[in-house]
Amino acid sequence: MHISHPSYRLVIRADAPFPHGSSESEWRLTRSRHSDDVNAEVREAVDRDGYSLFRIGLSLSDIPGP
Repeated sequence: MHISHPSYRLVIRADAPFPHGSSESEWRLTRSRHSDDVNAEVREAVDRDGYSLFRIGLSLSDIPGP
């Protein structure tokens, strides 16, 4: 969870370096999960990009239109 913006969540591998462009001091560990307990799309993003970033509490109006 981002300390200044708590609706943002960052998923990284436990054995991976922290993503470039942010620092570990900006984030608070909320929980650790085994990869089997993470959505496939999140696992794929972590494998591809080294992290997955998402935001809690979006509303339907935040979805871009066609």
